[in-house]
Amino acid sequence: MSELVGFLNAAGERLVGDLDLPPGRNPEFVVVVCHGFLGTRRGGGRAVVLGERLAAAGYGVLRFDFAGSGESEGDFASATLTKNAADLQAALDFLTGMGYRKFIALGRSFGGNAVLVGAARDRRIQGACLWSTPVDMVAVLRTILGEELYRAMLQGNAVTFDDGYRTYTKKAGFLQDLGNYRMQELAAALSPRPVLIVHGEADELVPVENARLLFRAAGEPRELFLIPGGNHHLSEHQHQAVEATLRWLRRHF
Repeated sequence: MSELVGFLNAAGERLVGDLDLPPGRNPEFVVVVCHGFLGTRRGGGRAVVLGERLAAAGYGVLRFDFAGSGESEGDFASATLTKNAADLQAALDFLTGMGYRKFIALGRSFGGNAVLVGAARDRRIQGACLWSTPVDMVAVLRTILGEELYRAMLQGNAVTFDDGYRTYTKKAGFLQDLGNYRMQELAAALSPRPVLIVHGEADELVPVENARLLFRAAGEPRELFLIPGGNHHLSEHQHQAVEATLRWLRRHF
């Protein structure tokens, strides 16, 4: 069962989400799914399937759009990692208001960075699952933008770019904000909460070494699941990623 929901973040912007619940029972744990840099809560349909599979296994799932993305209010140009992490906290507050108390956060790509920041600040997150998550988002941004636009942002300018489908603008504050965080330190701070790292070995945007670095930094209990041939979106390997996530959830939650 999927329900369209809405809640406010700290800035008073309305965030939109889909809440998937298991049929016929109230879940003990809710998995909060955070999408990537240019993504939405639907993840090209892949996140929808993920939500359906986890709900069928007995978990609640909240997939929501960060402010400025998808159907949520806000300005994408002004969104930062700090703000995304605050949006995650707003999602937890919303679910807490509904009576839920136990949460796992699952982040895809840049959403994984929001999970790391959010989990460091909020102990309501009892476990973290990181799919295709970068250690160095600055390097990823440089790849996405290209050298000219990256240098323009480095000099304090807003930049406009496209992904072949849509056009985006991002302010230089995004880059400056990233400098406040060290992903390996945040991964280390997760322990003793369980962490699962899922990554495609053929990731063309976030090289698989990022997963190995996060795994080495994380304390126990930690698991690393690498998918041979998997690209950044795990396009042809979604089933393996979902099944690995379900096995991990069943072991720990």
